[in-house]
Amino acid sequence: MVIFHTILLAFLLELVLLAVLFICRKRRLPPIPVRLPTLAIISWLVITILRQQSFPPDVLPWLDTVQLITASYAYLQLSVWLTLEFPTILSWWPRPPKILRDLGLLVIAGVITVVVLQEQARINVVGLVTTSAILTAVIGLAAQESLKDFFAGIVLQLDSPFQEGDFIVVSDEIEGWVVSLTLMSTRLRHVHGALITMPNSRMWSTEIRRFGPSGPIAREIHLNLDLTLPPERATELLMQVARRHPLVLAEPEPTAFVYAYADHAITYELEVWQEDPTDNGFDILRGQLLAQIWYVLEREGTTLPYPVRELRPKRLPAPIDDPAGYGLEARVDLLRENVLFGHLSSEQLERIAPLTRCLRFAAGEAVVVEGDEGFAMFQVVTGRVQVIKLMEGGIEKKVAELGVGTIFGEMSVFTDQPRTATVRTTEESVLLEVERNDLRPLLEGNPRLVERLAQLVNDRRAQLTTLSQEVQEAQANQLLQQMMAMFSTLTGGDSRENLVKRV
Repeated sequence: MVIFHTILLAFLLELVLLAVLFICRKRRLPPIPVRLPTLAIISWLVITILRQQSFPPDVLPWLDTVQLITASYAYLQLSVWLTLEFPTILSWWPRPPKILRDLGLLVIAGVITVVVLQEQARINVVGLVTTSAILTAVIGLAAQESLKDFFAGIVLQLDSPFQEGDFIVVSDEIEGWVVSLTLMSTRLRHVHGALITMPNSRMWSTEIRRFGPSGPIAREIHLNLDLTLPPERATELLMQVARRHPLVLAEPEPTAFVYAYADHAITYELEVWQEDPTDNGFDILRGQLLAQIWYVLEREGTTLPYPVRELRPKRLPAPIDDPAGYGLEARVDLLRENVLFGHLSSEQLERIAPLTRCLRFAAGEAVVVEGDEGFAMFQVVTGRVQVIKLMEGGIEKKVAELGVGTIFGEMSVFTDQPRTATVRTTEESVLLEVERNDLRPLLEGNPRLVERLAQLVNDRRAQLTTLSQEVQEAQANQLLQQMMAMFSTLTGGDSRENLVKRV
């Protein structure tokens, strides 16, 4: 009857443990410890049954010692769960540091073991260890690595280089999410699902890269694109693909820029941010982005470059007529649309056009800088530019924005004065450049054309300012004198005074 009651009581205790465990998991509470209490119940049940079977009396004290130790450990574990873990979920009081909890458990468990062995089994553990030098040396040598892991675990928990749930990379070889950090080891969950156990001594003595449980994490992708694809367009296409990809975060925003010039291509760097910190996640994102970029390039009419080797005798490069690819007729048409040269005849325009050229500028590039000498004027062919003045205190102020067909820089060309403002492109732009020396063949022996240009430049300046008629006439005379001084050898038979009088 005693055995039956013992089995029934053990069954009921185990049933209560499993019921509490089920409730904890259902309500997402800290799970109650089950293994050690179950072991204590089983040991109690077995020893009680053995006592009823006339077991040898000399063995009973040892069985009682085992039962008392297992029961004490079970009570200690249940007490920690009930007083430290369970209340913190209910916000009754803050969770104590893990290092204090583990050290406290270790000390209390050691004291319980020593007391039970001392009182129950009549074994003087402290005296046995301290009086045996050989045993002490053996224990010290055997526990050397364990002590390293133990003290490394204490340092890791005090310094906190990582926490449970973080994604870490150890020595660029092992990576995973931190599952647990104990006094002896650290357990990682690999991206492929494997559980990795690392000794704390190794974790402390090696390099660790720490990420959060998830991103954002920066990813850099380098790729080569064709030399003929303008960099502005190339970076625009790369960022367009990145912004539309679902795995790329909107914040921080993706960026793309020229990284280097290769022998057969331009190397670009595309930097994107994603949540997944694993290499596997990066491989998936990089593969999808590269595939989408291929299709975008095909739609753009270009392909990915590849090295081509051609053996031929060295020749001098052919002279470049126009860097941006605008032919002579196109430049004649552009000059005809210019407010300063639109009145010229076709013959005169054809004399200037071969000396001019169209230049391509990137977005944000300064075409002219305030205070610099000016030897050329520009006409906007494509794109837009903005005029910026430097104010007191070094503050830049935007004063105007110029579109297609407008000109700038003519005052420095005809007056030999420094640039009065900075002009910077707001997008990729093509500008027609007309230098001062380009006008010399046209003005040679043609003083009336000098007079005409002076009048047009002065009228253009008057449109930008509100001045009286007398001031405008004085400025016109001054401008003509400056142009006459600049082109003094080109005025032919008319005297400088006669030209000034006509103005």
